[in-house]
Amino acid sequence: MAQKRPQPTKPNTVENKPTISVCDIIHTNATNVIEKIESLLPINMQMYSDFYTEYLHSLQDLFGACYIAENEILSKMGIDQKALQSFDTYTKTATRSTIVQIEMANNVQKTYLQTQISAIKTLDEYIRLTLDYYSRMLSMSLNSPFQKISNH
Repeated sequence: MAQKRPQPTKPNTVENKPTISVCDIIHTNATNVIEKIESLLPINMQMYSDFYTEYLHSLQDLFGACYIAENEILSKMGIDQKALQSFDTYTKTATRSTIVQIEMANNVQKTYLQTQISAIKTLDEYIRLTLDYYSRMLSMSLNSPFQKISNH
């Protein structure tokens, strides 16, 4: 059986490859990274939610154990009802304070994120204006009379 001779191939040169730019390279690779991060966001959010749910359930279990301890130990100690009412008043005050602090922290975080989004939008607008200005200046410089004289 005769062997087939390999066909000559054109060497890889710049002439036979599509033209790409620095911006194409950076944009393509940045897009790949952004898409990967975006694809993981739902998974990470779900894992955080699952973690937080488990944490809260473990706190509920802790308080369930408190009922068992109270029935077995504290009820036999004969704690005064007035002391328990004072403890109830104290814990309700602490709970209200904690809820207010949670709401305040949530509002701070919300405001912080809204400020960050606004800053990114402002930066994006600044970059667009700068690139537009740069493009116009570059175009004007390429069409300047000095450029035309030096080419002749």
